Amino acid sequence: MRIETIGRATLYLGDCRDVLPTLPKVDAVVTDPPYGMAYASGYATDALWSAGRTIAGDESSEVRDEVLAWAAGRPTLCFGTWRVARPTSTKMVLIWDKGGALGMGDLSIPWKPDHEEIYVLGKGFCGNRDSGSVIRHPPVQSMAKNGRLHPTEKPVGLIKILLRKVPGTILDPFMGSGTTGVAAVQMGRDFIGIEREEKYFNIACKRIEDAQRQGDLFIAGAA
Repeated sequence: MRIETIGRATLYLGDCRDVLPTLPKVDAVVTDPPYGMAYASGYATDALWSAGRTIAGDESSEVRDEVLAWAAGRPTLCFGTWRVARPTSTKMVLIWDKGGALGMGDLSIPWKPDHEEIYVLGKGFCGNRDSGSVIRHPPVQSMAKNGRLHPTEKPVGLIKILLRKVPGTILDPFMGSGTTGVAAVQMGRDFIGIEREEKYFNIACKRIEDAQRQGDLFIAGAA
């Protein structure tokens, strides 16, 4: 296991199931886990995304459910898909509206997919009750050549919207390329991230270091 400390962020390279029992206090969980749908890119060129790219641990929802069981009681926001059974303790489903038809989806029907689900679990959320269950935010560019760093990468702005509703130290046990950490650092929040794939861990470290160097530039507008 490798541990990197970057300002208010502590990052772990390792399997989250091994790391979680060792962690200090965590107040909230915001994460985009493997959905359990055996994702694999069907595209044939690296310009879009690497052909055959898979997500570690995506063979089933077992890892997701183990982590959510560990987090039980804490305010938790967890991305997911209707293709896989929702976590059993889900209190509400938020919809991320990407603002337009994206991806191919099922070619036998005349609609394209343009949203994802976010599951609300636990208690202790904060912030004003001033928004509905549909969050509208554009996605990250879909092509690797346009800067996409991870096959399921989420936009920093979307994560900031979510972080405003959860308290304290934020944990992302499936950190990927570090988007939640970037958002947390830009908002002046403490962050703990865990990632099992070294390639993405290194990307996350660099992105969070870059965000940390920006300092108070972002924090002033984070509230």
